[in-house]
Amino acid sequence: MADSLVTPTRYRGAIQILIALTLANLLGYAARNALFSAYADLRLRFPVDDADLGLLTTAFMLGQAIITVPVGWAGDRFGRKPVIAAGLAMAGAAGLAGALSNGLLMLVISRVFVGVGCAVIVPISNSVLSQLFDGPQKASRIAVFNLGMFVGGGVGFALGATPGYPTVLLLIGAPTIALALYLSRLAIPAVDVHADAQPLARGIGAVFIGVGRVMRRPALPWLLAAATAMSFAAGGLQAWLVEFLKREKHLTEKQAQGLLAAALVAGLAGVIVGARVGDRWRRSARAGRVTSIALAMGLAAPMLAVCIVIPPGPGLYIGGVVGMFFLSWYHAPLAATVHDLVPPEQSVMAQAVVIFAMHSIGTAPASWIVGIISKYNNLTFAMWVPTSAIAVAALLMMVTARVMRNAPAV
Repeated sequence: MADSLVTPTRYRGAIQILIALTLANLLGYAARNALFSAYADLRLRFPVDDADLGLLTTAFMLGQAIITVPVGWAGDRFGRKPVIAAGLAMAGAAGLAGALSNGLLMLVISRVFVGVGCAVIVPISNSVLSQLFDGPQKASRIAVFNLGMFVGGGVGFALGATPGYPTVLLLIGAPTIALALYLSRLAIPAVDVHADAQPLARGIGAVFIGVGRVMRRPALPWLLAAATAMSFAAGGLQAWLVEFLKREKHLTEKQAQGLLAAALVAGLAGVIVGARVGDRWRRSARAGRVTSIALAMGLAAPMLAVCIVIPPGPGLYIGGVVGMFFLSWYHAPLAATVHDLVPPEQSVMAQAVVIFAMHSIGTAPASWIVGIISKYNNLTFAMWVPTSAIAVAALLMMVTARVMRNAPAV
């Protein structure tokens, strides 16, 4: 597309949009992680066990997953700015309602609607940023957006611990509504809708038409499967990491939060390094970004496996930090690769299809499954499930890279 590159006159506007979308990602992940370190408060407020606590995250992720593909269709058809602004407003309002919950059921329902609102953030943002910063350094620019994920995740953990539930939901919900209003005033670029995309305007069947189109791309099903395995791993580990460190490794709250903070810093570094390595590898090989993800997952799996079996000490810290560094590589190269695999008019839909699979099959059930296994066995045994998924993701990414090398270019 002629307007897909950032020219000097548009650079300031592009950076402004990048910052706003990064803040949206920050608030979205803060909302997602807000209750992970508030389990003690929730146990005091409601009669819950491990399975119930895992269900809270599953409710959020199911809400996010269910609406993701319709968001892709709506973003491509009606415009990306109104869709993301409306979604953020819903997420903020639902978060405020969750703070006022008088029972577990009401809190679960509020988490569903927070997830529904947050569903707009990643597919819309990945599409907008891939358009604004199209070129050989695309993943490196998208990495800035993904920094919001790790900073936001850390903010959610911190606020969940202090001041805890329910205040944490108020502190995240109100700024989310304010950001929705701000985004509605930005000059987010539109997408050209080609003639062959017009059937997307016709009824609910348009969603299935859009999904079918993007899934015909040869490498996309394999990429989707690998991404789903990675998101399952990330979801299970994030939801139960602090609890695992305190319950199974017998760390104090301060020690567990310290290791978490170090892991989040490593994750931030991993996003930046993974994006740069993926972009550099892409210059010499069409499947370079995917190959870099496969390498990172192959290194992350054994490091995190070591963390499960070794006692507390320097090895636990080193394994956790290094493992999180490599686990975080995939975010920006994955989004850039999805954009590379489809025509521009299918960009939001393609991002949405991948994210839908990641959340509905991967992240959404992960925390609940780990919680159920922990309830009937123990948390150490349960943590092997997401860790094994990382190794599966590495193998699937290798297959994706091979298919990309043999498939025709878009």
